[in-house]
Order: sequence, then structure tokens, then C-alpha cells
Amino acid sequence: MKFLVFHNAADDSYINTVENFRGAFAATETVDIYFRSALSEGTSSYDKITVACTNGEEDRAVEELANAMTRNASVITIADDVNSVYACQNITSITTITLGATGNVLNVIPATFTTADTGGVDNRVIANNSDSGALFSVNAATDAASTIYLPTSPVTGWHAKFIAAAANGAHTITITAGGASTAFAGVTLQAGDTVEHTGTASAVIAASDFKLGDFFEVMFDGTKFHITGMFDTASSLAVS
Repeated sequence: MKFLVFHNAADDSYINTVENFRGAFAATETVDIYFRSALSEGTSSYDKITVACTNGEEDRAVEELANAMTRNASVITIADDVNSVYACQNITSITTITLGATGNVLNVIPATFTTADTGGVDNRVIANNSDSGALFSVNAATDAASTIYLPTSPVTGWHAKFIAAAANGAHTITITAGGASTAFAGVTLQAGDTVEHTGTASAVIAASDFKLGDFFEVMFDGTKFHITGMFDTASSLAVS
């Protein structure tokens, strides 16, 4: 049996076995490493270690992780922030250690319309297929016309919720699948009135109309995105 060790700080360490490894996912400058939970025996339970990695080398970091786990050793230290020791050249630090998360816990993704946007593009929030089921907490105001990119090749059943944790400011927010013309259909509640939506271009939230607490949800049925939501202001969301 091989043991994998992570030291986030002197009093914050994690150990699990290679046999309990359940996979890894690379995003922008991070890799999420999943293990069968040490605290729960449920089939949907997992522990998640998020590590930071070299920008542009996320794929190499995943390969290096796989190689590290196959080493001929009983104890393998993957990341040690205390002593700056890392088994993988492109893993630079531990971001978080999450214990006992389960498949029923909502994945919350902080998102901003700034230079530090989700996806690393200014004034854009990017949602990937791997984010299906997540809540995007949009927690900063817009500083220019902004976009939300849904997956360009969404899997059938993909869905996500977007909630305004801060008002958007005097700028529009355009929602499309990767910037291309996108088919939408659905119904939203705007200032207490129901509004029906259908179109093949985009969905647009008007300037200053994504108020604190407003939200919308999208689901891909294999052909188009269904959109629902609730907005405090009339004429806040339009589909064309």
C-alpha cells in the first residue's frame, strides 16, 4: 500500500492511499485531486486537495502527479508547503484541503467581472462542462460590458446557477455558449411579472439590472439552453 502526503502548514496535513485516489481535474493554474473520503463511507463522498500549479503547465502537472503516484516508495510526499518540497515540478503549493465533501454538496464557484475573472479573461466568466451543477457566485461589479460563456460543446443535461452577490454596474452582461450564437428558451420572473424567452442569438442582462440577489439558471437539453430566473427589475433579461 502506498501513502500520499500533503502538508499545507505545520498543523494542516493530509494523508490517503493511492488505492483511494479517484482522479484529478486541471483548471487554470490549479489541479483538484480527489480521494475516497477518510471521514465518510458513502459512495458519493470524497476528499479534495486543490494545488496551485504553473500557469500553462496544468496538463504537465497532471502527468507528473500520475508519475509520482507510481514511484517505488511506501510514502510519497506530493506537496509540502512547510519545507517547499514537491514531487511534481509544476505543482507549486497547496491551495485548500477539503474533507468529507459529498456529491450532494453544491459546488460554489466565486466569479468576478474583473481582470481576475473565472477563466482568466477580463470582463468574462467562463463555465466549463466540468462545472455542471455548480453555483456561480458573481461577487464583484462589472467595470465594462461583460460576458458569461457557457460551454461551447455542452453535454446534455449540463446545468448551472448564477447569482448576483454584488450589483453588476452600468454595463450589460451577454450570455452565450463560448461567444457563438446560442439558442435559449424559458421563462423568468422580472419585477413580479413573468417574461417568456425564445431566441437563437444570446441572452442579455441589461446595464445595472443584475441586482444583489438576482439569479438565473440554465440547462442544456441537447439542442438549446433553457433559462429561468428571478430579477428585481423589469426588462432586466432579454433573449434574442
